[in-house]
Amino acid sequence: MKRFTALGLALAATVCSQETVFLGSLTAQAGVGLPNTHHNKGDFLLGQTIFDGSIKSYLDEAMVYVNGQIVHDALGSQSTNGSSAFVADDGTYALKLREAYIDWKGEMLALRIGRQIVSWGKADDIQITDVLNPRDESSFVASDYNESKLGIDAVRLSLLTEKTQIDAYWIPFFTPSILPLASGNPLNSQVFPRKFDGSRVGVPEKYNDFELPEKKLSKSELALRASAYTSFADLSLYGFYGWDDLPLIRYSPYINEFYEENDLDTLLVSGEYKRMYMVGADAAIPYGDLVFRFEGAFFPKRHIQTTAYYQLEKFVNENKIPTSERKNQAVGLAGLDWTPSGGWTITAQYVMDKIFNYNDNLDRRDYEHQATLSIEKSVLNETLTLMASGALDLRYFSSASELEIDYKLTDAITLSLIGDLYFRGYKYGMYGGYRDYSSVTFKGKMSF
Repeated sequence: MKRFTALGLALAATVCSQETVFLGSLTAQAGVGLPNTHHNKGDFLLGQTIFDGSIKSYLDEAMVYVNGQIVHDALGSQSTNGSSAFVADDGTYALKLREAYIDWKGEMLALRIGRQIVSWGKADDIQITDVLNPRDESSFVASDYNESKLGIDAVRLSLLTEKTQIDAYWIPFFTPSILPLASGNPLNSQVFPRKFDGSRVGVPEKYNDFELPEKKLSKSELALRASAYTSFADLSLYGFYGWDDLPLIRYSPYINEFYEENDLDTLLVSGEYKRMYMVGADAAIPYGDLVFRFEGAFFPKRHIQTTAYYQLEKFVNENKIPTSERKNQAVGLAGLDWTPSGGWTITAQYVMDKIFNYNDNLDRRDYEHQATLSIEKSVLNETLTLMASGALDLRYFSSASELEIDYKLTDAITLSLIGDLYFRGYKYGMYGGYRDYSSVTFKGKMSF
């Protein structure tokens, strides 16, 4: 009903507006597993046709903006989080409302009401302070960080001056990230294995298999951003009080009347969402052809996932299942952008993630860090763009890389060839678990 109401408002605004702009695109893409992907060798890992349409209607100082997608998925990999899309039971199609908001701007105040996508921080394709919007975690092959963001239903009030901006957000309804719950999703068996330590696993099939926050005023989220733009640097401060977008997984033994101690033949997987706090800051400092970027976030007493072994041990000994332990977490980034002449763009980043007072009950390592590098070059009068990017886990040297070639057939049509590669390193590390998803993707997009 919300989606039809938003569409009705957009159509009404179009009739009464002084100016209306419609933009759209049609994208077709297919990805197949490379020979080094073992189980997925030669299998299609992506098969989508996406129609994306946007309407902007202007009336005096106000604007209505609506952006939605119709997706046909040949693999049946579309999953739902209950609030961002209508999805067919077999996962073959989805109707998504990405954004739908009313925007008003005065001399010193601005107001935005509705479903919106927000970008926080200075990181390139890495989440540090950028915690407002959940993401579509069900798509991994040829995915784009910004395009994976989901809209949030929010009210944003902004105070504007010449060199500063303060944004206050009230987010009444929680929107979780989309997980690969569809049985046809190639990531489903990776995220939810069917076997664990010899036991069968009953995996979740719908988003409401997880314990979602109640729709109450007390369950709302609040956020604040203050930015300053000076000749020396762009600076921002952030604060967030809300919900973690990903659930904490609970591994529950299936109990029946014939249960005997230590008989854990079947495990049921469910999950719950927990509150979190975040304070952060970033800075971008230009120097000639260079831009130095810094970003950091601190999460006090964040709920960190515990291991399945620990949960089962606590169940057997104490008949309770602690899905998390609360620990302080710090995440930081230092980056460099270089745009020399000749159509080159080079970006390098170092990222660290630290858990304080760590113990072995947690389902992650105490300190994780990685380096990323991205190189882009335009040639042939900017009709051909070559891109290469990669990330290296500096602890176990697992890695991920993406090679992309974009060719502008016309001003409206772009053809792309994308290769995604994952390597284990000497342990699985941050990226080794995805080595079966190395793939090559063919993509065509027409914009109008």
